[in-house]
Order: sequence, then C-alpha cells, then structure tokens
Amino acid sequence: MANKRMFSIDVTETDSFLEMPLTAQALYFHLGMRGDDDGFVSNPRSIMRVTGCCESDLNVLVESGYIITFRSGVIVISDWKVNNYLRGDRYKSTIFQDELSMLKETANKRYVLADDNQPSTIGIPTGNQVTTQYRIEENRAVVDKATTAAAVSRLDTALSEIVQHYEKTLGTFPRSALDKLKRWQEVYSTELICKAFDEAAENNVRKWRYVDGILKGWQADGVRTLSDVEARRDARKKAAQPPEKKLEVLH
Repeated sequence: MANKRMFSIDVTETDSFLEMPLTAQALYFHLGMRGDDDGFVSNPRSIMRVTGCCESDLNVLVESGYIITFRSGVIVISDWKVNNYLRGDRYKSTIFQDELSMLKETANKRYVLADDNQPSTIGIPTGNQVTTQYRIEENRAVVDKATTAAAVSRLDTALSEIVQHYEKTLGTFPRSALDKLKRWQEVYSTELICKAFDEAAENNVRKWRYVDGILKGWQADGVRTLSDVEARRDARKKAAQPPEKKLEVLH
C-alpha cells in the first residue's frame, strides 16, 4: 500500500460532503489514507475506533454514497479513482477480488455496485444484525429476504439508471439530494425524471435545485406523462407570444 494518497476537491468540496458531520468527514479521509491501490479498506471498524469516530459516522458515509460495504466487512471508497491516479508500474491489484468483481465503474470513474450485486442492507452488518433480512428504506419495516430481494434489485437498478443519466447530462449527482430523488421515484417514472434532467440541460442550468423545481412545477400542473410535458411546453410558448396586431383600414 502506498504511503501517499490524494483527495479531489470535486469530491471533498461539494455541498453534500461538507454538509456531513465533521467526524464523518474526518473518517472519510482516514479511510482514504488506508485504502489499497483499488480503494478497498479491510479494517474500517478499527480505523473508526482509533480515530474516535462512531457507528453513525460510518453509516453516514454509506448512506451518502461515499463508501460501499460488503458482507465480508470490507469497504471500498466510491470515488477512489476520482481521487487517485496510480502509474501502472506502481499499481498493485487488490486482494479483494470477489468484492471487486461485484463493482462496475461509471463514466465519471465512480464505483457502483453492478446491477446483480445490489446491497441488501444499508451500513456494515453488525454482530447482532439478522442477516436473513433486508431493509429497503429506513421508514419501511424489515421484511423477509426471500420476498424482497427482487424488489430491492428493481429499485436500485432504476435509481442507478437515474443517477447515471443525471451525471451524463448535468454532472456529479449531489448525494444530499438522494432522499428527494427517491421520493420523486414514487411520483414519476424513470423516463419522466430523466426528461427533467434533459430540460435542465437544455436551459443550461446544471443544479439539482433547478431539476427539483421542474418536477414540482410538473406536479402542480398535473403532468403525468411525456405527452403532458410537451403539451405544457407548447402552451407556455403560446402564452409567451405577443398577440397578433390587427390592421385597421381607415376610410
């Protein structure tokens, strides 16, 4: 493992990062310093205890998308390749090949779980955690693994598709907006949410707040389909046009 690691301000100077508790931010930096050349950390709990951080700090990093956890107890830094670049002659492949095989890399060089390896829980499993149960969302009851595995996969796949489209059209997705995005999933289809991203890009406003405003406007106007979006746009264009002037013939 190298003695030096790097951190990109594209990660650590974002609102979503700076809005986390200072202890969670500190833990992120300590974990980043201990990552192997692929960004895996074998002892996150030991680092957490040594640095005076707590379980909630670790969970904040998980829920905010800054680290990905595995049942083996290993974690990986999601933005590892955004932060670090290693020369080929200095790179040493991780020993955690099973965990690495569960990941894929986005166009923005972020690690995400492959579609068939979505996590069943949020956070790192504890000793007393029931491993045969999944938690889909914090406000939902824990239910049997066998009945929820397919639902979790579908939800995470759709969410991943939406986030990837956001990053393709507007730039890095703000992790602080993840809960809002999940709520919009309950209102609109993946296709319609992505359409809001496209509209923001057309208007050259690349901020989540603007996208959120578009979706709120659609909801207020009763928009439910792509056809509704187009009809609304046409109506607004027509309303913005000045009225035609009628020429009067003087006698």
